[in-house]
Amino acid sequence: MNTKSKILPTIHLNGSSAQSLTDDYSHARRAVQEAITALKAVDFNARDYYVHSNPAAWMLAVLQREEIYQHLSDAFNALHEHELHCSQFIKEIRP
Repeated sequence: MNTKSKILPTIHLNGSSAQSLTDDYSHARRAVQEAITALKAVDFNARDYYVHSNPAAWMLAVLQREEIYQHLSDAFNALHEHELHCSQFIKEIRP
């Protein structure tokens, strides 16, 4: 799913608090960072792909790995944007 403009939370009295949202988005962002770190720790080597019948298997695996990183990076950035948006509200009401 790709949207042109992000819909960010509207902080108001009947909704979740800015602090709660900030904390939750921060927690989710850190979890995605941990996933990125865990993926980097996976032993990723051409020797695990050479037995495929497709001679381009390693190159395809590299491209797919890059795609996974991009998805995680996109998720990290979106969560960070939400976190910053909510934390900015806290700064504005607590000068």
